[in-house]
Amino acid sequence: MAAVSMVGFTHRSCALGVLERVSVPHSEQEPLLRAVRAAGFSEAVVLSTCSRTEIYAGPSDEDPDRLLELLADRAGGWTPQLRAAAQTRMGDDAVHHLFRVVAGLDSRVVGEPEIRSQVRAAFRQAYAAGMVAGTLGELFPAALRAGAEVRRKTSVVSQARSLAHRAVDLGLASITSVPRPQVVVLGSGRMATAAVERLRQLGHRPVVVARSLQHAARLVGADAARSLDQLTTEIGHADLLISATAASQALVTVGQVERATRNRTRPLTVVDLSVPRNVEPAVGDRALVRLVDIEDLDTDPAADPELAAPLVHAEALVREATRRHVEHVAARGAGPLIAAIRQRVEEVCLESLLRTRPSAARQELAVEAHLVAGRLAHPVIMLARDAAASGDEARLLVLSEAFGVSWSSRVLSDRAAQSLTTTYDAAVELIRGLTSQPGGEIGRSSGAETRTTTRSAVASTAN
Repeated sequence: MAAVSMVGFTHRSCALGVLERVSVPHSEQEPLLRAVRAAGFSEAVVLSTCSRTEIYAGPSDEDPDRLLELLADRAGGWTPQLRAAAQTRMGDDAVHHLFRVVAGLDSRVVGEPEIRSQVRAAFRQAYAAGMVAGTLGELFPAALRAGAEVRRKTSVVSQARSLAHRAVDLGLASITSVPRPQVVVLGSGRMATAAVERLRQLGHRPVVVARSLQHAARLVGADAARSLDQLTTEIGHADLLISATAASQALVTVGQVERATRNRTRPLTVVDLSVPRNVEPAVGDRALVRLVDIEDLDTDPAADPELAAPLVHAEALVREATRRHVEHVAARGAGPLIAAIRQRVEEVCLESLLRTRPSAARQELAVEAHLVAGRLAHPVIMLARDAAASGDEARLLVLSEAFGVSWSSRVLSDRAAQSLTTTYDAAVELIRGLTSQPGGEIGRSSGAETRTTTRSAVASTAN
């Protein structure tokens, strides 16, 4: 059973029409998460952007293909085209894929910065829905840290490579014959905001049309803000229309454009950044209208010589971050053995102290045995973690035989391993705190409760 699985569809595996059909608007992600839970998956994150719809799941006895069925149902059932585009990744491959996604290395515009905030939002929504526990609770923060490292140490991730920036630049390049073009931005969310910022950098003051007049006014001021019922009028004035909303249906229709451009003699460029598309494809068939959809914005990193070296560096950083995470998770598989060895060493220390200092209080000797055992067992613990991280079960068995402890070789679950680690750390801190009190004494009940809590946690975790 792989710890992590990923299923889904991306711009690299399918055409825009397929991606539209499996797209999951924000308002529908929580119901989908409930369906994922009902299918037998206790952990899942749904990531749906203009470039991908993917479900990341934690450990489960269920077949990940069940998740693909849920996405196929959204598209009206399986078709040969849909089945050919479906992707499934398991284990380390799924982890590496997510790290590349967050780093912007798998985007339509390689290095675009928006993906990190989109992943973070998807993770938070899954967390709020109760679908994040030990596995994904570690994986996604690690992926976000890796993405931040790529951004910090290379020049791959850049606002200059933003999808919205590319849309603005491409749109303006198509209307260079217009001395003072009128630009209209449809939407007021993250992508629309980035487009407005880019237009301002280039000296343009766009009109913003949005469902909320208040949100539009925040971007461009009240005099340049328009409500959605004024869209047709603004299309008639526009030289460039950039659509960037989260709507699940077309907001710009053929009939609307026909009415707006009936007496028009100058061209109109329409750039649709949305998935599902907000502009009906037939709009591009109108005379004097050029329609650019999100597929037209795809970039080839090999065509940019300035990206060559940074990309190599970024890929190396992602591989290293993936290796660290995978080894960290794998090392926890030694949890039961580590617990058994520590307990055995602690028992030997306590027996020796009781023989050499029979008049001392047992509770005081128990505290001392616990601390000494921790120091003595530390090198062995490091060996066990390294062996688990590398999958060297033979070395783990040798360690168990050397210390005369029994140990199950099954992999410890993430939640159980974290509970075990937390319990030991808490116990050590509690004992140190108690022994550092004036007089260095520990109450009879406190010492006994600490050892009982620790041992019972170990027993329940290992069984």
